Amino acid sequence: MKNVSDADRDFIAAAMPAFISEAGEQTEAIETLLLELEEQPDDRELLDSLFRCAHTVKGSAGIFGLNKVVEFTHHVETLLDQMREGKLTLSPELSTLLLQCNDQIKFLVDAASDEAADTPDQKDLRADLVIQLRAYTEGVAVKAAPATAAASGAFEAQSAGTPGLQLWQISARFGPETFRNGMDPLSIARYLTGLGQVKSMVCGTDSVPTLVNLNPETCYLSFVMELESAASRDEIEGAFSFVADDCELDIKSPESAEQKLVRAIEDMSATPRLGDMLVSVGAVSQDKLTEVLLNQERSTQSVSGLKAKIGDLLESGAGVAPEVVEAALSKQQKTRESSGGEENRFIRVQADRLDEVINLLGELVIAGAGANLLARETRNVALIEANLHMNSLIEEIRNGTLGLRMVPVGETFSRFRRVVRDTASSLGKEVNFEIVGGEAELDKSMVEKIADPLMHLVRNSLDHGLEPPQERIASGKPPAGKLTLSAKHETGAILIRIEDDGRGINRERVLQRAWNKGLIEQGVVPSDDVINMMIFEPGFSTAEQVTNLSGRGVGMDVVKRNIEALRGNLKLNSSPGKGLQVDIRLPLTLAIIDGFLVGVGKAKFVLPLGSVVEVIEAGGQHLRVDKTGRHVVELRGNVLPVVRLRTLYSVESTLPERTSVVVVASSKGHYGIEVEVLMGQQQTVIKPLGRLFKALRGISGSSILGSGEVALILDVGSLGDLVTSDLHTAAHTSRTEVTP
Repeated sequence: MKNVSDADRDFIAAAMPAFISEAGEQTEAIETLLLELEEQPDDRELLDSLFRCAHTVKGSAGIFGLNKVVEFTHHVETLLDQMREGKLTLSPELSTLLLQCNDQIKFLVDAASDEAADTPDQKDLRADLVIQLRAYTEGVAVKAAPATAAASGAFEAQSAGTPGLQLWQISARFGPETFRNGMDPLSIARYLTGLGQVKSMVCGTDSVPTLVNLNPETCYLSFVMELESAASRDEIEGAFSFVADDCELDIKSPESAEQKLVRAIEDMSATPRLGDMLVSVGAVSQDKLTEVLLNQERSTQSVSGLKAKIGDLLESGAGVAPEVVEAALSKQQKTRESSGGEENRFIRVQADRLDEVINLLGELVIAGAGANLLARETRNVALIEANLHMNSLIEEIRNGTLGLRMVPVGETFSRFRRVVRDTASSLGKEVNFEIVGGEAELDKSMVEKIADPLMHLVRNSLDHGLEPPQERIASGKPPAGKLTLSAKHETGAILIRIEDDGRGINRERVLQRAWNKGLIEQGVVPSDDVINMMIFEPGFSTAEQVTNLSGRGVGMDVVKRNIEALRGNLKLNSSPGKGLQVDIRLPLTLAIIDGFLVGVGKAKFVLPLGSVVEVIEAGGQHLRVDKTGRHVVELRGNVLPVVRLRTLYSVESTLPERTSVVVVASSKGHYGIEVEVLMGQQQTVIKPLGRLFKALRGISGSSILGSGEVALILDVGSLGDLVTSDLHTAAHTSRTEVTP
């Protein structure tokens, strides 16, 4: 971006983060749409959306003078346009090329503020991609345009060979806050000159004050431009996309016929008011519409309060063709019927601001619990009722606020389509990838943290699990393997499952490698579950040779560690020769949960309410327990494994004659947790444990109670693993605990 003024540099610096963010969203959408188009090559709507995304990136980049982005994306856009016209069809080779081009667009966007990042290797790669693109669009192998070519040259070349130039009249009035919002109208005007030939341009002076009253930070600019160009209305409007809220824009084509206006109205995706619709397609100017509206108001005041129809006034007073008005009215009616008159409005909020609100909400929950405790101590009925009402409102605010951070996991799952496609191709394997339950929602912070572990597990299934086509055919399987990524809600948590129909885990090879590495004593054969989980040990690998995907024994141990850090757990179900199923269970949020408070001596513990099934009575000091506090009780004719928290965590207390057992559900089934006091349900703000307590088994976090005491949050999953392991020993233990 040479020969840029200081004002332009300030504008670019202020608005660049917004451009990079939006361009990133567009390139992600391009990748998703391309992968969907591979499965549905005849879907015109997907193709149109793909073209619009590429066009949006090009138009926005042009405003910032990012010529490299504009020039390269222009070639991609040309190819997509030929696909829309039916001149080209999507093939696997063409799809691969477009995905590579999208990667290059991502790179150019990310490198927009750093010229040094565009290395010679990247320039060579981009030149090669341009050659391939032009080979498709022009049918011959041609040399790529120089990397330093101006964007305007690309547009002029397009216009020179494109018939149907139109004379557009562009009227723009910028708002007074335009400069303060970091926008520069001159950069927009400069971009418009690259779309065609400017026939005339007149700046407005009606809003410019006297020199004494002029504020240098306030924008008074307006202009009327006549632009001869082959560009569409959308392309011209795209130049004003970053100042849409601070600009009154009127674009019309004097040469357009009524049929073009009707077609433009019918193609509109959303319908504003009748007059705004006609202005947007160029059927009437904004000034003329204002005049018609004033006449409508005068007629209302003069003719017994009867309001003349704006459609009739536009026909008689503005010269709008009747068929154009009729098309606009019809479009308006259809949209009202389909949408019910409701509008979806969205607002962007920075993630850290939302996190601050969540943190304050947590403190509010703690303060509310404290106020409720004090109210109960006063035994003032009115005060207790007021606090109960306040706590119910806090709970509603909590649910609503946490809902703001919940996002569908399908957005993360969709990213793996490209990973599966490219990895399978590099391995010479055929894979049918399926996403199930993508609408299930999870806390955004957890979605971001789970993406990397899922990436490792998906690539592991592709590399180790699924066989090559020849091997699958030999074993009686279809040549294309199946990989499924699914999600569903389950008892206050979310279950994410990666499932393939490949080889499964070779337990003999895993066991032999575990013996060789000293992870298991030589000759000892543990259970299948223990053998399967060996693949998550640091440095463990069964690969015969190191590749760019696996073999170094790193990655899977990080997967397990990251999932456990999110208070989640892993479970493997392997069927040799039939496939592998990896289950990941995660809490829905890391912030606030509904908990069930229990007591053991002076210690307080919290159980996630969603995992609590029922509460039964137990025999207290008359029960036999082992050294970790495990024992069993009978529950409706079945044996229920139980753990006594008093013994497990060495809590000093006097064991009562009778105790309570809270029955909970986990991935291992139902088991019981023996406690001494039941304190009921309460909202629980999750606080992380210090480094000293990270290895404490069965504990996932802590919480501050209304009284100021600290309660430990039990990890139902890991505690269940402890309780249900070696159940036979727990059931036949011979030690009897003696009450101190």
